[in-house]
Amino acid sequence: MQPNDDLANFAANLQFLCGFYSSISEVCRRLEINRQQFNRYLNGKAFPSFKNLKKICDFFGVESEEIVEAPGVFKTRVSPPDTVNAQQAIPTNLANIILPLLKSPNQGLERYEGYYYRYFYSFGFPGFIFRSFVKIYKSDDIYYMKHIERSSGKNPMLGARLTIKYHGLVFLLADRLFLVESEPELNSTVSETILTPSYRPNNPYLSGLMICASSCSAHQPGAARTMFEYLGKNIDVRKAMKKCDLFHHTDDNIPKNIRQAISNVITPEEFTFHPPRG
Repeated sequence: MQPNDDLANFAANLQFLCGFYSSISEVCRRLEINRQQFNRYLNGKAFPSFKNLKKICDFFGVESEEIVEAPGVFKTRVSPPDTVNAQQAIPTNLANIILPLLKSPNQGLERYEGYYYRYFYSFGFPGFIFRSFVKIYKSDDIYYMKHIERSSGKNPMLGARLTIKYHGLVFLLADRLFLVESEPELNSTVSETILTPSYRPNNPYLSGLMICASSCSAHQPGAARTMFEYLGKNIDVRKAMKKCDLFHHTDDNIPKNIRQAISNVITPEEFTFHPPRG
């Protein structure tokens, strides 16, 4: 996509999002962006700075790579931004199960806000490792996550290009991070990940276990070790997303320490599955 297309798409999509509010003035006031400058965005005469783009995307609950999509595609994926459950596309049945748990105090979750790479062996492509993309964020005192798995389609063994988006809830219990997510388009499964925090200085990794049903037609349940690599709160999302893909387990694009940590090997002495060590 050319930069001019990005600008035109952004303007059209921003106009669409603003239509869910009573006035442009209200949006500007809540965003704390000058009305004159905001009008330039709406009219396609200027593209916002990184800071303002992040502010706009966070406000409307969309990603920066989504808001520049073709308007027809964009309109099909967004919901009214003033309804938290609809905005995050969390299935009602999932919310009814999990939301009572969110009434418990969530002190300490703010330290986990931000962007992550997530590493795990694919359930649908044996021998391949996903480097996927996760965002953990807070809205109306509840913590949410967005998770994107993608395959670039460059490897003919893996078929065509693939992008799967998940939405979920995050909560903290007994010093463990629980992530419960669902793929809203198919709404055919719910997966859970439990992460063990690390308190070592400058350690960007969270280790844990995930359990889900594979995306293939058999929907075979499985469990796997996983690692989360913290990227920060203010990053170039597009640049980070370009590094997400499916990699063969021998591919050096996945660091050796991560390949070893997420290896799903169990020794005779272990008897049960445990998170990655280290």
